[in-house]
Amino acid sequence: MSFILMASLCVLLVQSVKAENNQPPIFTNSESIFVYSLDSCITHLYKNLPASKQIPKELVVAQAVIETGWGKSRFANEANNLFGIQSGLKEFKTKCDSVVDYIRIINDVPAYAEFREMRQDGITDALLLARTLKMWAEDPNYTDLIEDVIQYNIRGVYKL
Repeated sequence: MSFILMASLCVLLVQSVKAENNQPPIFTNSESIFVYSLDSCITHLYKNLPASKQIPKELVVAQAVIETGWGKSRFANEANNLFGIQSGLKEFKTKCDSVVDYIRIINDVPAYAEFREMRQDGITDALLLARTLKMWAEDPNYTDLIEDVIQYNIRGVYKL
């Protein structure tokens, strides 16, 4: 299926169904639908979020892809948790709510101060900002994985 047709179908699907709080739902049926419905949630949230608090979409999507195996994990589908956010294992009312919490964590938690400083200095490239997320996971190669997903699975494949 062509890129434009897939993107158009996903947009129509997301627009036709609205979750609670008027948030677009995030579907996990396929990789493309997962990415485009996640993008729709991010776009919706960014309408009311200053640019100074926004996180590059490629970075948000890459972490969700890694943490959920393209939306297929049990935590993604039973707990609506797209980012492996702990606290026991945090459950969310909607998948888009987990995106809200992810954005809050990056913007408020001291472990991600370097991310915020770089963004404040005008750095918006997801590959550069990914390097600042070492504390997200215990795996010492986690930021390399984020960069690989962005570079080889998102850029040039999905239009975000």
